[in-house]
Amino acid sequence: MLAIFKHTLGATGWLRAWAIYLIAFPFYFFPAGSAQPSDIFIVVLIGFYILGRKFQLRGALKEPFTRFLRFCIYLTVVNFGVFIALLGESNKGLPWYIISAFYFYNLFVMGFALSLYKQYGKAFLYTTMYSCIMAAILQIVLSQVLGTGGGEVRGALFFTNPNQLGYYSLCGLAIVLVLETMLKIPKLWVYSSFFLFSYLALVSISKAAMGAMIILFGVYLLANGILSMRNVFALLIVGGLGFYGLTKTEFGKTFQRNLEVRELNEADRPEEITEWQYRGYDRITNHPEYLVFGAGEGGYNRFDTYIDNHEIHSSFGTIIFSYGIPGTILFVMFVFSILKKLPWYYLIYSLPLFSYGVTHMGLRFTIFWVALMMFPVIRMERMKVDFYKQVIARRKRAKDSEINRSKSQVVV
Repeated sequence: MLAIFKHTLGATGWLRAWAIYLIAFPFYFFPAGSAQPSDIFIVVLIGFYILGRKFQLRGALKEPFTRFLRFCIYLTVVNFGVFIALLGESNKGLPWYIISAFYFYNLFVMGFALSLYKQYGKAFLYTTMYSCIMAAILQIVLSQVLGTGGGEVRGALFFTNPNQLGYYSLCGLAIVLVLETMLKIPKLWVYSSFFLFSYLALVSISKAAMGAMIILFGVYLLANGILSMRNVFALLIVGGLGFYGLTKTEFGKTFQRNLEVRELNEADRPEEITEWQYRGYDRITNHPEYLVFGAGEGGYNRFDTYIDNHEIHSSFGTIIFSYGIPGTILFVMFVFSILKKLPWYYLIYSLPLFSYGVTHMGLRFTIFWVALMMFPVIRMERMKVDFYKQVIARRKRAKDSEINRSKSQVVV
């Protein structure tokens, strides 16, 4: 616990403020879609950071920021165009400038994270990882004290809806697993993270999050040698405790009961309605003409769709339909910029983050973008390590060569 405090609330400079933001992120006090205390805090923080001329990105760290900036500019143009086209008509949805503001806000939070890494190096990794762990611990402890995770079918704890909690648990665990690959921390914290974030996913009864947790755990074992004695032992302990917790404890009984209730609620959906329609993907097939440049977000009453007057329940569906082929290409280029030149297991770690967006709209969820920024950060950290290894190898070769020359001169 001392290490957690040292790297979070005990961190120095801007890192302490970053830790406060990450710890405060899961605590929502206002309705969904509104600015939360953590949002207000980070906006003010970034403002002072920019005024202090600390915001600097260069080279490989600048590329993801620039790629996403281009996507933000394009979507702003599209949404403003929709606003102009719908002048004088009813427009169900958020104003175009609010929609664009969400994306630009996430852009600058991502840039802030990258800039902090450039400024503090590995200390940024420790602060980010331990802050996520502390946030999970704090949510669980406070939920037990305040009773916020009690009798609901799907718990949300301090978020406004269960899907936010499920997505948060997934993003938080991904951040920990990605960063721990380049940090020297006790494995106990890694295994504890699986328990902490899995608990949050179970409270949310999010099947997507729970499935992604299993994938993350499997990738972690494969990347770290699944047949090693330590991992086999950890697998037995985690599996045994998990089985006991879900079958023998009051929490497990409540989870099973709530899961059954959710299954019954979903069974009420008309049989003729497919998942494609239920998520809003039917707009793509009903209005393929919008794929050329994009339909924009907002004005949902324009479309022939099962979910009238509502956004598509999918991040990918929103990008493809709302911003068309150009927007999709720009977004894919952004994703490529954050994942390129990384080993296979990092790519697999990223898949659950994206797959969750197939059935849920998570483009406004800032912790998702924070999680994505851990990949270019890790790439830079790996490049540093490789560079140091090359320098050491060159020095060793030079030293060996000098020794060999000295030996040859002695022989002569």
